[in-house]
Amino acid sequence: MNYQDHATNITRRLVDMIQTGTHGQWAMPWHTHDLGDLLNARNATTDSRYNGANVLTLAIEALEAGYPTGEWATYKQWTDHGAQVRKGERSAHVIKWVTRKTQADDQPTNGGEPRETRQLLPRVYSVFNAHQVDGHDTQPDTAPATPADEWFAAIGADVHYGSDRAYYNPRTDRIYVPAVGQFNDLEAFHATNLHEHIHWTGHSSRLDRLDIGKPMDSPEYAAEELVAELGAAIGCARLGISPTPRPDHAAYLAHWLTALDADPKQLFRSAAAAQRAVDHLDQLVNPTSDQVAA
Repeated sequence: MNYQDHATNITRRLVDMIQTGTHGQWAMPWHTHDLGDLLNARNATTDSRYNGANVLTLAIEALEAGYPTGEWATYKQWTDHGAQVRKGERSAHVIKWVTRKTQADDQPTNGGEPRETRQLLPRVYSVFNAHQVDGHDTQPDTAPATPADEWFAAIGADVHYGSDRAYYNPRTDRIYVPAVGQFNDLEAFHATNLHEHIHWTGHSSRLDRLDIGKPMDSPEYAAEELVAELGAAIGCARLGISPTPRPDHAAYLAHWLTALDADPKQLFRSAAAAQRAVDHLDQLVNPTSDQVAA
């Protein structure tokens, strides 16, 4: 399976899940199913997290197959780990971007030698869930989640609580969130706050992702809302929060479905942008030693 086929396959399955929804209403699958650990996908042998579209891919695979865990690894990794993938088990696929050096014949030479160029190419890998192997004791992710209030405070964004609605104003670089008492529960409050913090990362002083001149009914605006939706889902999984839909969530679904049908790779681009946003927030909460020194 190549990258294009993989992107088309996963996008089509997500679209089907959205359209199936619940009670005849379109909805993101993490709003209708308790994905829990599934959105916190990680490699069972290295304990490193999968990122970007791979998180969605593996969550969809686990949800459809009924796997209870977000632990995955390649066949060889399971074997080296002392486990055995059971005969007849079907693999899932993830994408790893690898660098390939090529000689550019049409580029100026360097001292008579052909100039090398570097390309990032997608490589598809097959992985199996811990539920598909023998000889491995599935361990839940027991790392304590950072308390959400402390996590948001450590980010340091300018947040005004008590607004009549939730939104981010890129011109003033301020987040507005209704008071906690205006939500059905604390998790809905935190999920909405996280959604707006994902928008906040797109400011020109951070990840420079926002195009503030686009109207609300434009494809670009809807694409940014999809980034915030995916980023909030990934971030909620890390914080141990159940993601909940915003009141205006349904209004964007038709835009998202149109965009995903037109270009299956849009989901992967949006997921990559969402992952960068979540990682940026995490980095603000837990800066590296080099950044602390700087």
